[in-house]
Amino acid sequence: MTAKGNWPERPVGVDVILKQTWCLSYFFWGIWSVVFAQEPNISALQVMLKDRDPEIRVKAAEGLGRVGGNQAITALSSILTGDKVGAVQIAAAEALGFIGGSMAMSALSQGFNAKSSMVRKRIVESLKDAGTVRSIPYLQTAFADKDEGVRLHATLMLKIIGHRNGVPLLGKFAISDKSSSVRAAAASYMGRVGVKDSRAVGILAKVIESESDPTVRMRAVESLGFLQLPDAITVVEVALKDKDLGVRIRATEVLGFMLSKDFE
Repeated sequence: MTAKGNWPERPVGVDVILKQTWCLSYFFWGIWSVVFAQEPNISALQVMLKDRDPEIRVKAAEGLGRVGGNQAITALSSILTGDKVGAVQIAAAEALGFIGGSMAMSALSQGFNAKSSMVRKRIVESLKDAGTVRSIPYLQTAFADKDEGVRLHATLMLKIIGHRNGVPLLGKFAISDKSSSVRAAAASYMGRVGVKDSRAVGILAKVIESESDPTVRMRAVESLGFLQLPDAITVVEVALKDKDLGVRIRATEVLGFMLSKDFE
């Protein structure tokens, strides 16, 4: 048997030093990857956003939407608020909606100052795409929009989202909007969004009590029939005494439907 002392001893700590060297190399490789591995196509698309041809800027915005990421959102936000061509702004809004998330929704909300109502409509739609239920707080900005079409589009998005979190905002449109068309749409959509939500009953009761347009009151009566709440029956019974014949006829029809279903 060979004596242990006949073999040369390995220097103390060599394994530790090699391991540390490998770890440091891997660490610095990771840093290099993050700092220097900028995707060339992102940079190229960012440059093309400044091209003088609007069609190229549109294509660049669409490309950034497919690529996604924070850098893309920042670039798209700048042209949404800064570009003078509506088609480019719309492309930016749609791209942000496709990317989605809180950062994209925040960027979209900055675009409500756009001059074109069509751009603002696309922003409303893109907010729905970007966050569904989470977009509802951002949609409140549309309530103050000067264009009736934008406000109508906002109520439609609340209907499509279909979540009870949208009930208060939809109620705001139903009660306070200056356009009877918007109020009627909001009252009508309440029946889909506010199912089994007592807040919806209170909102529609207020519409029937204070609304001057009989069409809006009629839409409110119809929505009460979908809420599946006993308190809604009481409100429909109030509408049986409405001064407008059409509202009374509709209330009678809705009440019969509600009683026959018995909310089962």
